Amino acid sequence: MSSNQENSLKHQVYHALFSDIIKGMYPFDYIFTEKFLIDKYKVSRAPVREALTMMTENKILVSIPRQGYKFMQPSEGKLFEIVKFRSALECSFLENNHCYIKKADIDTLWELCDRYDAIPPSESITRWSTNCEFHLKLFTLYGNEYARTVLENAMNIQTIFYALKMKSHIFTVDLHRAMMDYLEKGQISTASQLLKADIESILCVSPWITKPESDRE
Repeated sequence: MSSNQENSLKHQVYHALFSDIIKGMYPFDYIFTEKFLIDKYKVSRAPVREALTMMTENKILVSIPRQGYKFMQPSEGKLFEIVKFRSALECSFLENNHCYIKKADIDTLWELCDRYDAIPPSESITRWSTNCEFHLKLFTLYGNEYARTVLENAMNIQTIFYALKMKSHIFTVDLHRAMMDYLEKGQISTASQLLKADIESILCVSPWITKPESDRE
C-alpha cells in the first residue's frame, strides 16, 4: 500500500471515529483498543495506530498503558481557557484580516446561517457541528493554515465535551446573523464584539465551564 493510501486511511479512521464519538456511541469512560478499531473499520493496524496518535496529539484521547485509549477529560478550567483562547484568536483575526473576505465568502457564510436555522433545536449535536463549521469557514478565509489547525483542535476538544456532557442541552444563543449583518456593512468593531459574545455565550449556559481556581479572586 502506498504512503498516500495509508495517509488517506488514517484520516478516514480518524474522522469515522470522531463522528461516532460525537454521535454518542461511546460512554465517557470507554476504553478503545487497536483491535476493536481494526475490526470495526476493516483496516490494517497502521492507519488505526496513526489515527489514535493524531487523537492523542489533539488532546481528544489519552493513552493508557496496556489497556488502550480513553477520552481526555479536560478540566473545567481548561474548557474555560479554550473558550477565552478562541475568543481572543477569532476576534483578533477578524479585526486584522477582514480585508480578505470577499462577497462570495459572505454569501457562503449566510448559507451556513440558513442551514443552522433549519436544524430543529432538539438536534443539538447537529446544530453544534454546524456552528463549528461556520466558525472554521470564517477563519479559513484569512489564509493562515497553522492558526486554523490550532483553532480546529481546540474546537474538537469542545465538541467531544459537548457531545458527552451537554448533548441534551439546547442552546438558544446564536449571534451569527447579527455578526454577519455588521460584517457585511463593514462595521468590523461591532462584528468582532458580536463574535466574541457568540463564542463566550457557552459560559453563560454551561454549569461545568468555570474560571480556573487560580484566577479567581
